Amino acid sequence: MKKSPFFEVIKLTNFRRIWGSQIFSQVTLNFINFVIILRIFEATHSTVAVSLVWVFYAIPAILLGPFSGTIVDLFQKRKILMYTTFFEAFIVLCYLLVKHKLWPIYSVIFLYSLVNQLYIPAEASTLPWVVSKNLLPVANSFFLFTIYGAFLIGFGLAGPVVKLIGREVPFILGFLSLIIASLLVSNLSKEEGKKGKIRDIQDFWIKVKEGYLFIKSQPTILFPLLLLVFSQVIIGVIAVLSPSLATEILAIDLLDAGPALVLPAGFGAVIGVLGVTSLLRKKVRKKKIISFGLFLSAVSLLSIATVVPFLGNLRALVAMGIAFLLGIGLVSLIVPVQTLLQEKTPEDKRGRVFGVLGFAVTLASILPVLLTATIADILGVNFILGIIAIIIGAVWIYSLREPYEIFSYNRT
Repeated sequence: MKKSPFFEVIKLTNFRRIWGSQIFSQVTLNFINFVIILRIFEATHSTVAVSLVWVFYAIPAILLGPFSGTIVDLFQKRKILMYTTFFEAFIVLCYLLVKHKLWPIYSVIFLYSLVNQLYIPAEASTLPWVVSKNLLPVANSFFLFTIYGAFLIGFGLAGPVVKLIGREVPFILGFLSLIIASLLVSNLSKEEGKKGKIRDIQDFWIKVKEGYLFIKSQPTILFPLLLLVFSQVIIGVIAVLSPSLATEILAIDLLDAGPALVLPAGFGAVIGVLGVTSLLRKKVRKKKIISFGLFLSAVSLLSIATVVPFLGNLRALVAMGIAFLLGIGLVSLIVPVQTLLQEKTPEDKRGRVFGVLGFAVTLASILPVLLTATIADILGVNFILGIIAIIIGAVWIYSLREPYEIFSYNRT
């Protein structure tokens, strides 16, 4: 009897270590983010003020992002993961010092993001080293499962937990979780292969330029990267709009937004990860899965914008069902594209490729996040969600064309 690929991946010691570290760090990140957004929205009642959270996350990515991947490729990823999570643990404690002061909160966000610019490409580029190529779709599913599961736990349960234990204890729990995450990756075995070296600053710039030229010259790298950027921008905009969505469209308490919206979306994402992984194992074309994800995401957002506001007392219930479908749709877009990007990127350039991804996501998100937050405060959140749905729908229509460069190299 053939063993399940899920068990094959779980058996890998290095994978269990990095996966465990990811669980603790992702749950902490989402839990803390919800508490911070809650503090800011309660103090200002402004979507723009909430969007500044994203801006202060973005500034370090603009400053360090273009070079973070090159730095990661020069050092052991195990050490980068270990030290970044360790420093992030102490940065989280700084939130206890700044309390409800708005601009100091933004400063701590900036510092956390600065350290995280090294963690993101290191984690993404470690996975293809930890597992074999044939198990990569399954390993990606575990990682995506964790990301959305952590989002589900962090954002979905943060409101009820804050009601029970207050607004200070989450930061202490976050500190402890990140220390555990650091200890887990400290036990990763050393990577095979020789690390790159730089002789001087000119050599460093050559390596940076080499990474960008490689992406530009490889359509099977460039187009998946652009799709991932697009999907993450959409998720960032939705996250910024979520407080207004809860209070304006659903007319519910902000602390209940997690159970009403985030939990269903998280469950949908979890179900979607399992379904997409099964389809990829059966050699279903990535193009079909991605097109389905775009269609479902567009329809879900359009329904929230145009149908839900007119359902009266049924608004929250129907929104929960739509959020579930949205979770499935977004995962159906992200999992196959992420797998494709990892499969086609050479080991010695993975840090740079995923560093560019993080930088591009942040750079592409700043203007949409600020614009949508400002317009939402003026015209309403349902108007913005409708526009986003139309944009996703346009990308879906384009994805139906046969065949285009991103997928034409390989039908699986």
